[in-house]
Amino acid sequence: MDEVENPNLPSAGEASPTLRPIDDEDDSAIEDGSPPKPPPTTTESPLAAGESPRRAPASPRRLDLPARPPLRREGTAPPIQPPPAPPEPILDSPQDQPDSLTLADLKRIRRDFPTAVLPAKQELLDCDSVYDFQYEDAESLPVELEEWFTYSDEEQSKLRKCKVAFNEAWRATEEGKADWLDVTEDMRRGFLSQRIEYLAQNYGGEGTASALMILTYVGLGVWEETAGRREGYKLEDLFVEENGGHMRMQDFASSSLQLRWIVAMVDTLHACDGLKAVYDALRKTCDKDFQSAPVEQSSFRNEPQPRRPEESVELWCCLTLMYLFIEVARTTAGESGQRLKGDIVALEPNLLNYLTHTVSRLRWDDTAPIPLAKMFLLAWKAILVSVGGIKDVERVKSSLREDKDKDKVDVAGQPLITASPLDYHLFRQEISSKYPAYQAPPPLFPLEPENNSILPPLKHRSLSYASSDSAYMGAPSVGTESIMHQPVHIATPAPSPPPTPGGPGKAGKKQNYQTNQMFPFLYPPLDLSSNEIGGKGDTQLQDALVGRKWMGSDVPASILEAAELFSKRMRATRAMKQLWEARVDFMRYERGWKPSDGAQDDEGEFEIVEKTAPEETAEQGQPLLLTDEQRRLAAVAAFYKTSLPHLQSVIIVLLKATLQYVTDIVSKNNGQNGLQPGIQFSDVNGMNGSIKPLENGTADAPDHTAEEVDKLRTQEVASKAISGILILLLKWLKVSHILQYEYMTQLLLDSNYVPLILKMWQTHDIAKACHTRWEKEELNFFHFCQANSRAGPPTPPPAAPAEDSSDEAIPPPIKFHRDSSLDAPLLSPTTTTTLDPTQPPEVDELGYPTTPLPTTPITTYSYRNVISSINHLRVLQKVTRRKTHRALLLVSYKSSNHLKRTLKIPIRALRYYTLKLFKSQVPFCGRKWRQGNMKIITAVWLSVPAELRDDWLSGGGGGMGGACVGDVDGTVEDALPLEQSLRALTHWWNLRNFPEVMGFDTKLLEEEMEVDYFTRELEKMDLGREGGEGEFLGDEERLAEDAWPAGEGY
Repeated sequence: MDEVENPNLPSAGEASPTLRPIDDEDDSAIEDGSPPKPPPTTTESPLAAGESPRRAPASPRRLDLPARPPLRREGTAPPIQPPPAPPEPILDSPQDQPDSLTLADLKRIRRDFPTAVLPAKQELLDCDSVYDFQYEDAESLPVELEEWFTYSDEEQSKLRKCKVAFNEAWRATEEGKADWLDVTEDMRRGFLSQRIEYLAQNYGGEGTASALMILTYVGLGVWEETAGRREGYKLEDLFVEENGGHMRMQDFASSSLQLRWIVAMVDTLHACDGLKAVYDALRKTCDKDFQSAPVEQSSFRNEPQPRRPEESVELWCCLTLMYLFIEVARTTAGESGQRLKGDIVALEPNLLNYLTHTVSRLRWDDTAPIPLAKMFLLAWKAILVSVGGIKDVERVKSSLREDKDKDKVDVAGQPLITASPLDYHLFRQEISSKYPAYQAPPPLFPLEPENNSILPPLKHRSLSYASSDSAYMGAPSVGTESIMHQPVHIATPAPSPPPTPGGPGKAGKKQNYQTNQMFPFLYPPLDLSSNEIGGKGDTQLQDALVGRKWMGSDVPASILEAAELFSKRMRATRAMKQLWEARVDFMRYERGWKPSDGAQDDEGEFEIVEKTAPEETAEQGQPLLLTDEQRRLAAVAAFYKTSLPHLQSVIIVLLKATLQYVTDIVSKNNGQNGLQPGIQFSDVNGMNGSIKPLENGTADAPDHTAEEVDKLRTQEVASKAISGILILLLKWLKVSHILQYEYMTQLLLDSNYVPLILKMWQTHDIAKACHTRWEKEELNFFHFCQANSRAGPPTPPPAAPAEDSSDEAIPPPIKFHRDSSLDAPLLSPTTTTTLDPTQPPEVDELGYPTTPLPTTPITTYSYRNVISSINHLRVLQKVTRRKTHRALLLVSYKSSNHLKRTLKIPIRALRYYTLKLFKSQVPFCGRKWRQGNMKIITAVWLSVPAELRDDWLSGGGGGMGGACVGDVDGTVEDALPLEQSLRALTHWWNLRNFPEVMGFDTKLLEEEMEVDYFTRELEKMDLGREGGEGEFLGDEERLAEDAWPAGEGY
């Protein structure tokens, strides 16, 4: 085959030119296993071409094979490869080489490395620099006055009627030849006094509506003469700053004279006794409208709510005048403002109580012509004037603290971290279980050993290990019982029991034996210092048992230091003391104690009523002068007592209005912006398509119909007032008494406040809702006044020049280079990227920006939606705080999916209260949720202040149930009983303190208190014995007679 394939190969019998022939010696060497001999060297010339070499004699043991012909490679030989490069010479001088690298060598090596351009580290965003937002109870007077009036044609028609009525009446007088601003103050008061006197004496007559419209026009500043004029002093000098009086004042500089006359004319009406007359007219008008409302059957659950008819002119004027009185009293300072505020508080019947009762009547009357939004606004501002805002709450709280002189900051200047008595109680139980002979400092409240709440002890709890008959079931939970109560006690630390073997198919884990830290050190040696740390007696017995004398105590110094630090940082709030007193009274009542039996045993240390100093007492027969804080607390207590039967109806009316808002969004939402159909975010402003230039934020009220904008705007105003009412009532009731606060949170929970608010946040994008302000400047109140005044309508701002583009379909320019990630600018407030005014700025969970941010704070945004969202978050946090049963509701409703949206808004208050809601849910969320939301957990650690022993990740402790910190199962088990115990205590406290208001017969209560406890219990056991006349004769009575034979006793 080789000869056929390659004819150049040697033929049989020829020698190969490349292979040496094998000699016999080589062959034998191979057979013997010795190495072959090297080929002999010869100096003979090589063979000529074609000459056959001489063959060696064949071996007798080898076949004589023909030799191969020589192989010739003339034309097929491969090209000769160049020789490889010689290796680099190696220096043979190891003594010159250093043993290690020098510093210069390291620097040279580091300098030769390729330098990569690393992106700069992104800084954490300051949330206060994105939106120009400041949390206040309310905004300034001009802003709140604009929100009082709607954009409807009926509202503007009533304003025009007021102007016409005033001009007709004023021009008909002798003073009417001159303008209102040119006459003297006495002439003005004389003119107004006639109308006020007619209103007080002849209400219901033909001139009632005319008199009210004249007073309303004067109270609004006589806009025909004052609107659009910049005369007078600065507005900042007219209003106080602490109540939000200076917010957005620069937007109303053109109406400075009108605002000045609004304040002046309200003072004039007040001086003419117009407040009392208008308030009486308001009550009469409301009663007439409720009586004249048609009686209709209440709609079913799935039917739409009937639309309320338009309010009358008289009611509209009365509400507007009362709103002007309240707003001027709220925002102005000085003697006149304080006098007006005092007269509003002194109205009879009380204004706040009357408004509460009126709003509660709307629950049952859906057809009464009462404007809901205006009633909510009036009630909200009445709370601010009567008792005060959030800053007043904090001032009253600080005045009631007993530890005013204690340090509020530590050595490092940070806020002092405190602990509650319940946390210290659990800590003390844990230390006592490990060191029974050591007695830590006593707690503030004498809590029972097994009690984990200030509420009355739970009767359902039974220790799980107490019913077991096994000799060893592991260590008991900390804070339940001592290990001495187990059947078999192990005195020394023992290894933990092996883990339970897994089921089939599960890989067994390595058994890990560790010292069980739950077992106590039962016998710490005692010495001379034992009396100081809690031990008693001497060490003679222990010395004899152990065989040597112990030197020093065996309680670690860290334990002693921890107990001392914990006891010093323990703080009992006013609310906890009030709850403890109610608990003690409730347990005494259950056990048959009368109010006079030992009622003074526990008083003194936890007395809540402040003792008056001798120099502060009044003379006999004179009323005691109250401080401002005491007056506010008395007003809150009186409000709760009067409004207790109406609170549930008030909350239902408030939440029904919120439900209507959510229903409108759900039924009409067909876009992703979360608003009504057809409402898209745009930068076009005005009815005629004129563009309003803005530096930041989004344009006001995109070009949509006035009805759409007015409906959405009215709902936002109502939501702002509703949230303000709820948060103020909760804050003030908590300062007054903790059980008043708990009663209102129970009403909110029973009225489905939690799912309703979560549904509202689910149905619309809260970020865009807070970023977009729905206003039409040409329909606002001050714009309307100027348009109908002598100054004429304001000049519109110049339209932005349109871009000169010949073809709008031209595509964007093509990029020739890909954008580098290293060249991308950081998302910071200094970014010069063109901002989309319709896109709100966003941050991630930790506060790092995810979208381009403006260089200056955004001033054009919806303050209403921001403040209402913050208030709803605060109310939701107060309803669920330290209540496991309610926190589990948040988890079951999957509230984290909706709360994550508010974390994207760069407003500090929104993020803070959202993180507080997350903090209460984390212990009950699974491991998978925690792994996917580690940024939220980190943000909670960084933003929400912690207590001294705040193990919120593991749950348990702090009065939320459970045997100890980390006992999540016990916390969940105790959730419902604790909720029921709190409700029972609240109901008993209301019945005891307000029996008439609660509808309870006081005679039955007095008879029950007079009857002996044991007599009452025996009557329950044997009802028919004292009934007589056979009323209760039956099987039960016969069984009772058989059980208690006559003439026998104990």
